Amino acid sequence: MTRILLAMLALLSLGALFVAGERVRRPLVRLIRALVMGVVVVVGLIGLGVGITGLEDGSWAVGVVGLAIALLALRFGWTLSRSWRQRRHWSAAALAPDHVPQTRPAPDVAWDRFEAGLDWVARKKARRSRTAIEGFLAEGDSPSLTQNQRALLLSCEKRVPELIATCVARCRNATGRERDRYIDETLKRLNQIGEEAEEARRAVREADDRQLDVLHRYFDGVAPRDGERRL
Repeated sequence: MTRILLAMLALLSLGALFVAGERVRRPLVRLIRALVMGVVVVVGLIGLGVGITGLEDGSWAVGVVGLAIALLALRFGWTLSRSWRQRRHWSAAALAPDHVPQTRPAPDVAWDRFEAGLDWVARKKARRSRTAIEGFLAEGDSPSLTQNQRALLLSCEKRVPELIATCVARCRNATGRERDRYIDETLKRLNQIGEEAEEARRAVREADDRQLDVLHRYFDGVAPRDGERRL
């Protein structure tokens, strides 16, 4: 029985290696997913069988461990399946950043085409940068924008789509190694821009918040709240 449990743990470890391998070998993503789900199913069935056998034989500890492994495998498989399904059907409208409600501009074709050619790890990085950039673009009407922030805003609005469109065009007839290099270098630049955009957005909102606080204090003096008296 101990050998069976060790074998199941080895299979789970193999599944973890497959998941890690997905980050390295983009062309093998689909194969890796199928292998991972296969491992999860096998582990779940073995765990269920060991659990039932242990309970029937009176080996309660083995039975509980087997059933626990089966439940964990079921949960792991359901989580992976849901995650992959969400990534396949994640539309541009579902990507609106939480911190900028109802302010995201219309879907950008260049961004969508760029993300469509990425694996899920690279797509997650791209979306993080995209969210930061679009959050900053949403502050484009702020009166607190400095000259440097306006220059960054213009770059995010005009040059970033040009960057990713050029990357997509260069990847079209590239070899696998060239494509990986184009994407990696572009993601690095997008990450840099995203960090700058997030910092600029934070500074702009803090400046606008100060203006709002001034108005709050003004009206606290003009129209004090209940129970307060002006001296």
